[in-house]
Amino acid sequence: MVEVLRPGLQSTLQDTGRRVRALGIPSGGAADSVALRLANALVGNAADAAALEITLSGPKLRFRERAVVALCGAPFQMKLEGVDVPLNRAFTVQAGETLDIGGTSLGMRAVLALRGGLNGDVVFGSRSTDLRSGFGGRQGHAIQKGDELTVLPAEPRRVIRASLHPSLLTSVANHQVLRVLATAEAAPALLADLTRRAFTVSTQADRMGVRLQQNLSAPHDPARVSLPNVTGMVQLPPDGRPILLLPDSGTHGGYPTPLVVARVDLPRLAQLRPRGTVQFKLVNAGQATAALREAERTLRQTELTLQWLHAQGA
Repeated sequence: MVEVLRPGLQSTLQDTGRRVRALGIPSGGAADSVALRLANALVGNAADAAALEITLSGPKLRFRERAVVALCGAPFQMKLEGVDVPLNRAFTVQAGETLDIGGTSLGMRAVLALRGGLNGDVVFGSRSTDLRSGFGGRQGHAIQKGDELTVLPAEPRRVIRASLHPSLLTSVANHQVLRVLATAEAAPALLADLTRRAFTVSTQADRMGVRLQQNLSAPHDPARVSLPNVTGMVQLPPDGRPILLLPDSGTHGGYPTPLVVARVDLPRLAQLRPRGTVQFKLVNAGQATAALREAERTLRQTELTLQWLHAQGA
């Protein structure tokens, strides 16, 4: 249904990810889960429908059939048949038209949803692409020039004209303040060092993790065993440069992990851009839970409103 004329820097099929970390399988899924859910809601998909996650430079796509699409996330340039089209709202692409997604000067990633959801290889209950393991999505790789993307069937409905308020979107600011919780490995001196300074994001950043540039005094325990990791863990390797773990990170690791990013701020990891800066703000479990509940309440209210608008136009 959709021909890839240019793949972009790294464009992969992603949904909400896998739930089999106990088997040693990374969770995967869209790094900016908020962008995925909002884009799917705009086109009338279920929240977990597979979409195209794009990174820094987007793809150029020719549509062979009519489609309803929406792009949410970082503010990528986007043109339909050479004419600018808005982000964060649904619009129609007619058969034969070309959608060209350029670059972004802020943030790292956006999600392009197509009504019906993208089809791809289902592995462990998800169509998400695991680039390191080579499965899911398009045979485990990013889309390539000449690929044909297919879309799952969907009920015909009118296109709703709602636009999303910018406050609903994940922040793409060059300076990010991430709420974190301390773990049992957070010694007082190390905790103070981690939370008193701003760190610069290095160019070593992918779907597995983001390395920060400044060096800390890294604790070394040769007797430490490999322990479970989760997305958002702050690892401290021997070189003292912290690593923030993203969805494709391994399920276990031997480095100390003194901090973990609160779940409410995990989507911000997707938008950390090289040469941007990060600060850690220590919160407790109650504060992290309250912030997540408030963010989820707003997001679900938006999804329900868009569902209602779609139902009115069915």
